[in-house]
Amino acid sequence: AFEEGRFKPEDTLIDEVKSYPSGGGKMYAPKNYAGKYHGEVTISTALVKSLNTVAVQVLAAVDIDAVIALLSKATGVPEENFPRNLTLALGTAGLTPLEMAAGYAMLLNGGRPVRPFLISRVEDREGQALPGFALQPPLEPALKSATCKTVVMILKEVFSPGGTAHSAAAAAGFRIPAAGKTGTTDDFRDAWFAGMTPDFAAVLRIGHDDMRVSLGAGRSGGSAAAPAWINFVKDAYRHRPMREFDFAGSE
Repeated sequence: AFEEGRFKPEDTLIDEVKSYPSGGGKMYAPKNYAGKYHGEVTISTALVKSLNTVAVQVLAAVDIDAVIALLSKATGVPEENFPRNLTLALGTAGLTPLEMAAGYAMLLNGGRPVRPFLISRVEDREGQALPGFALQPPLEPALKSATCKTVVMILKEVFSPGGTAHSAAAAAGFRIPAAGKTGTTDDFRDAWFAGMTPDFAAVLRIGHDDMRVSLGAGRSGGSAAAPAWINFVKDAYRHRPMREFDFAGSE
């Protein structure tokens, strides 16, 4: 939506329950976590507060096929793996943490997708590289750097007052520059935190192998996953200098 200029972060929508045709004469009416609604809100506020009704409104206003194509480029997951309906706005695609991390790394990488890999080089005893482990050439950008900057700057506010990870950040005394997003599935079956610092992207998922088992009432992305993600990042920066996000040259 930002890439195409359909919306700007300061544009407003009404956070309220809306119904959408979902085929077969049925209607889809997404609701917010805890059933709270805020009336007129900006797009950026809705993202920071994880307001489901606004996320669905934004997706309904853009080309869902273009969204799916972008998600596929960002994560490396085939387009057919993404549901072609409005639930997509709430994260109903089945992705692994590694695939999610690749998507967030694209935002950190100025819009150029990345593909995770385990081994970049194998050498023989003389230090000569063995064939078969050549790095793949860089992929073509999928987003403008300026769009990535906009999204990252909004997601930084997730750790600020009103954001879904603020309580976890405040409790941990978290001051490292970071941006991210909480995720909570129905009935608290699992909890997610996906985010990035200026140096890396990382995604954490907490849940049972049997998705029918709930983590327990209230075990959301903000309360269950965000604290663990924050502790990981703090440990990663124990001997690493901190720096701010840099999107120099964004247009």
